[in-house]
Amino acid sequence: MKDDQKALFIVVNDQDDIVGYTSRFECHHNPHIIHRAVDVILFNDKKEILLQKRSINKDTFPGYYTVSASGHVDKGETYLASARREIQEELGITDVDSIKLKKIAKYIVRLENESEMTVLYTGVYNGKIAPTPDEVESVVYVEKQSLLSMKKTITPGALAAFYKCNLL
Repeated sequence: MKDDQKALFIVVNDQDDIVGYTSRFECHHNPHIIHRAVDVILFNDKKEILLQKRSINKDTFPGYYTVSASGHVDKGETYLASARREIQEELGITDVDSIKLKKIAKYIVRLENESEMTVLYTGVYNGKIAPTPDEVESVVYVEKQSLLSMKKTITPGALAAFYKCNLL
C-alpha cells in the first residue's frame, strides 16, 4: 500500500504551535511547511541499535535504513502516543506499553523538500518483532560503530537522530 498523499498532517511554527493542517503531499514537497513527527531509537540489552529498512513503497527514502520506528503525529495525538503507535504499527510490537520511552530532544529537521518538528525517544526492547511489510522491508540490530559505514544508506532524519544521541 502506498502512503496516502491526501492524509492531513499537523502544521506548526518554529515554536511547535499548531497553525493548521495540510496534506502529506504538500508537507513532503514544501520545506517551508513544518509538520510534526516522531523518531524512536530502540536498543537491546547488548546496546545494539535496532534499525529498520524502509519499504520500497514509502514515498520518501524508500529502501533506506532509518531509526527503529518513526512517523507523523495525528491530529489530537501527543508525541508520546504517536511514538507508541508507530512502534506497534511498524514493528508489530504488541507489548508496546512495556517499553519505557525516554524523550531525548525536540528539534526541526530541515531537508530540501520538507521540514519536520521531531521529538526523539529512546528505549530498550528485547522481545519479538514482526515488521509490517507495507512500512518495513526488514529490521536489523547493529553496533554503534557500524552506523558510520552505513551513513550513505541512512535517511537524513535518522542521521540527525543518531547525532542527537551521540551515536555518530
